[in-house]
This record gives sequence, C-alpha cells and structure tokens, in this order.
Amino acid sequence: MSLVGAHGTVSGHALLLGAGVTSMPTTGSIQARSTLNGSGLALKPTAGTISGQTTLTGVSQAGHHGTIAGQAALAAAGLARIFAVGTGAISSQAMLNGVGMGANAFAALLASRQFVMADLFTITLARTGQTLTFTNIDRPVWWNNAYYDPYSLAIQGLQFKKSVGLTVDEQAISLSATRDLLINGRPWFDEIANGLLDHAEIRRERVFAPDWNSTPVGSVILFDGIVSTIDSLTTTQCQLKVKSYLSLLNQPMPRNSWQTSCLHTLFDAGCTLSKSAYQVTGQVGAGSTLDTLNWNGATSGYYWQGTITFTSGPNTGLSRTIKLATGSQLMFHLPLPWMPLTGDSFFAYPGCDKTYQTCKNRFNNTANNRSYPFIPTPTIAL
Repeated sequence: MSLVGAHGTVSGHALLLGAGVTSMPTTGSIQARSTLNGSGLALKPTAGTISGQTTLTGVSQAGHHGTIAGQAALAAAGLARIFAVGTGAISSQAMLNGVGMGANAFAALLASRQFVMADLFTITLARTGQTLTFTNIDRPVWWNNAYYDPYSLAIQGLQFKKSVGLTVDEQAISLSATRDLLINGRPWFDEIANGLLDHAEIRRERVFAPDWNSTPVGSVILFDGIVSTIDSLTTTQCQLKVKSYLSLLNQPMPRNSWQTSCLHTLFDAGCTLSKSAYQVTGQVGAGSTLDTLNWNGATSGYYWQGTITFTSGPNTGLSRTIKLATGSQLMFHLPLPWMPLTGDSFFAYPGCDKTYQTCKNRFNNTANNRSYPFIPTPTIAL
C-alpha cells in the first residue's frame, strides 16, 4: 500500500498498516493520533510536520527539514540518519530508539576538524559502587547524565595503546589534590591509604563538541581497567597502576587448590562466621604511636593478622591490619596518618592463620574449614 501526496494531510485517528507504506508529502503533515506500522516506512517531508501522539514503527524513517514534536515516537534501526543534519528539530517528549542514531553528526564534526575535546575520568569504587566523575579541563562537562567535576581531583595518565596479540595493558595514573578536598568526610589520600581505591574501576573517555558552549556530540573510550597497585602515596599525591580488564583472565586454575591452608577468608560467606560476634571494643592507652597502640586487651596470638577500626578521634573510620599482639600492645603493618589520642575508641577483631588447628581451637568452625592438612608433602608423596 502506498500513500503519496504533494500537499496531502493525514490526521485525526488515521491508521496506516502494511508493508512498504510510504508517505512523501512536500508540505503536508501527519499529526494527532496517527499510527503508521510496517516495513520500509519512508517519511521524507521537505517542510512537513510529525506531531501530536504520532507513532512510527519500521525501518528508515527520516525527515530532512521536518519537525518531530509532541509525544511522537520513532523506534527502529537506522533512525534519524538524515534528521541529524539540516534544520530539523526534535523536541518535547519525542523519542528516537535504534542503532546508529547521531552517527552522522559525530562523523561530520570530526571531518570538519573544528572541534574541542575534553578527557573524562570515571572512578567506580568496588566497596560501595559509588561513581566519581572528573574532567581534566577548567570547566564542568555534562555527559551521559553525569556531571564531571573540573575543580577537585586532578588526574593524569591512562594513554591509548594499540598492540599485536593478546596482552594485559598496565598503565600508570597520577592523582593530585589539596588536603581540603574530602571524600566520606576525610582527605582523599587518607581514604586511599585506608583502601578506598582497592579494585576500583577507572575509565578515561574523550568527548568532542563543536565549542565549549555546546553539548558533546560523541566520545571514544581511551582506557578502561582496574586499580592493581599503589606505587607511592603522600598527603597530596598518589601514583597508581591500572590494569586492563584482560587481567581478570589471569586466574589460577583450577579454582580450588588442594593446600594445607584454608581456602576461605575469615568472616567471608564461605567461613560463615559473623564478624560482629567477635568484635571487641577498646580504648587507646597512653604512649601510643603511629604504628603501635597500647591496650591491655591485646591478647598475644589472638589478634595476630586481625584488624582494628577506629570509631573516634582523628583516625575515625580508618582500619589497619595487626602485625603483632604482645598482650599489652598492637603493632600495625602500616602506620596511621594521624597520631592516636589517649581514650580514642576502636573495634578490634581477631585474626586467622587459616590452619585447621586455629579454626578448631579459636573459632570452633571446622565444619566450614577448607584446608587439607593431611596431604603428604612433595618430599614424601609417591
């Protein structure tokens, strides 16, 4: 079925159904609650209007100088390939869905060689799922419904690379900020020392726009990966290494190893023990230092490889791994950023060396133990 008219109008509650439905008015309009359904629909009005609650469904709908307004909806592949240029307008609640929308506009902008660009950095924290967005230019950028902040964390690094073969790309990234820049109520680099960026995902994306006052037209992703190591950390700077997602393929196989130490981590889902059930409250004793805390409850052996989390004082919220407990002192693997004050409160949790005997004697949890202590050593195995 074909509808062709030089100055025709389709309006009211008109309904057009069929394969190859075509409407090509020069100055006509399709409006109100009209519905067009079919394969190969082609609407190419020179100065026409598609408005109201019109619905078009099919392939290759396009308008060169027309207007799509109101609650019009277009859904298919190849939509708006012509509408992206010219003098047309898309407004109100109009919706375009499909593949390749706006591709012509982005390609045309790059071909013009007259554009501005900005690098956007997106950090997704593994612990909380929180997304943090920053840009390297001196003005804010809105992209994909997100605000990229130019006035806080300064980020450099993550270059685009090409190589032959399947290799895990690892790159350096530098973070800089002043001490008054806070996250979770604390300076950025104090939180990084406390594990803020452990296994965080970082993306570097470059957006392009006609000028600084225009919305970006398109983007390309330069690097996407996961934080692997922290090379250096000061109060205002941090050097990180970020690996591409290919690093996730570097997993030991088989997944479960036959070994003398337990495969679980204390208090994880496999261990099943409740961390809060083993939580002990304590207070910092006089004479404590950045890496040694005086506490009469520091039972020797019990707290080795355990953790401590401060609940008051200048180190509130910070956690440290306990290297050694002597009965009156807890010694940390890493020093605290702030000197603990006498009377500061904290939670202390025991440690586990993942042996069968510790699981039995300290936690009575052998039912969930995944160690294999009776495997012969290589020297005596047949």
